[in-house]
Amino acid sequence: MSNRPRRAVPAETPSTTASGGQISGACRANQHRWPLPGAAMLAVTFSLIGVQPADAAPPSCTRTFNGSGDNITCSRGVPAGMTLEGTEGNDRIVLNGALSGTINAGGGDDTIIITGRNGGHGGKGGNGYLVGARSGDRGLRGANGGAHGGSTGGHAGQDGTDARSSARAGGRAGTGGSGGVGAAAVARTGVLNAGAGNDKIIITGGAGGTGGEGGDGGPGSANPIDARGGNGGNGGEGGAGNLGRIYPGEGSNTITITGGDNGDGGIGGRGGPGTATTRSGDGGVGGNGGGGKLHPNGRGGVGNGATGTIMSIGDDDITVRGGKGGKGGRGGKGGDGSPSATTSRMGINVEGDGGAGGTGGSGGLANTGNVMSQNGGRSAVHVFNGDGGDGGNGGDGGDGSGIGSTAGLQGHGGLNGIADKGGVGGVGGVGGHIGTSEDVRRNS
Repeated sequence: MSNRPRRAVPAETPSTTASGGQISGACRANQHRWPLPGAAMLAVTFSLIGVQPADAAPPSCTRTFNGSGDNITCSRGVPAGMTLEGTEGNDRIVLNGALSGTINAGGGDDTIIITGRNGGHGGKGGNGYLVGARSGDRGLRGANGGAHGGSTGGHAGQDGTDARSSARAGGRAGTGGSGGVGAAAVARTGVLNAGAGNDKIIITGGAGGTGGEGGDGGPGSANPIDARGGNGGNGGEGGAGNLGRIYPGEGSNTITITGGDNGDGGIGGRGGPGTATTRSGDGGVGGNGGGGKLHPNGRGGVGNGATGTIMSIGDDDITVRGGKGGKGGRGGKGGDGSPSATTSRMGINVEGDGGAGGTGGSGGLANTGNVMSQNGGRSAVHVFNGDGGDGGNGGDGGDGSGIGSTAGLQGHGGLNGIADKGGVGGVGGVGGHIGTSEDVRRNS
């Protein structure tokens, strides 16, 4: 390994200095750069410019020699302002987190894999008050969805607080939190210089988080809406594959760029149980397969985003694909009846219906940016929008209780997604009938 000092190079220009072996330091921070002198001063001042030492590698990157080049792994990607240097051998570079800085892979037949961080999952909605005949306050909902995907990934949202005791009957539950948004694999400031050689490049945006489950409803009331389960949270949107600049370099390269998949919608909460005098609650509606907390629904992550550029100068095979839409969440089951409920129960002889399934998210767009050839490059470009997610199944109706009662009907299945369109969720099943009183049964 050479310990000679080296002059800093522009962030987008691969170093042309061959090491002749392993390069120490996985990444180099470009924090100390000399400004380029004017043309009139260049001849006079060039010999007086001090050579800058190589910058230290961030601790998240490790490397080992693989017999030709290096196996390099960065557990938190490459931050903005830092440069990861490869070797002239066959490197394998894996980033588990965004490329916000620069990769200069060097020569050789390299494999480069970059994956954005996933969004966090949404928290569960708070339950309705489930102890005794009293119930909690209206309006309680699950905590906000999981944090957006970042260099360390999204964190799950907190569960919603259960409803507190009040003087009101019922117990409507909280909505599940929305899933967090996945992070882009190559950020706007990210630059990938793959260098000469027959390289394989795989770039995938982070997946959106799953929506949180709706809370369970409290005991039934005169108004069954009060006792219904909470709706499931929407799935988070997938992150973009590329928002920066990718230069595959000379050679026959294979480049695959895919947007992140949406998270699935959360399951609807179960309807609250019936009582001797009140109907049970309906199940909550399943969450949609995308949109997170920003939109009612949404597409999967874009493959090559509006600021993304892929510049081919070799004989390349490029595939750009949008992320998949998330599946709609299953509707919650209707609440079951009380064994003491009879036909004298306020004229209501059926239990809660199942909740409808959520709608699947749409597939992500393949490309809204630039895919270009330069200097006689010959590229085959394949462009595919992502697949739409399936709709969620409807929840089953609540079961009646007592002699002569019937079970709730099964919910309808959700429709499959077609091409990049999400499927519609299924209708929830109708609740079962309550039992008859003993004297009515004997005289019937």
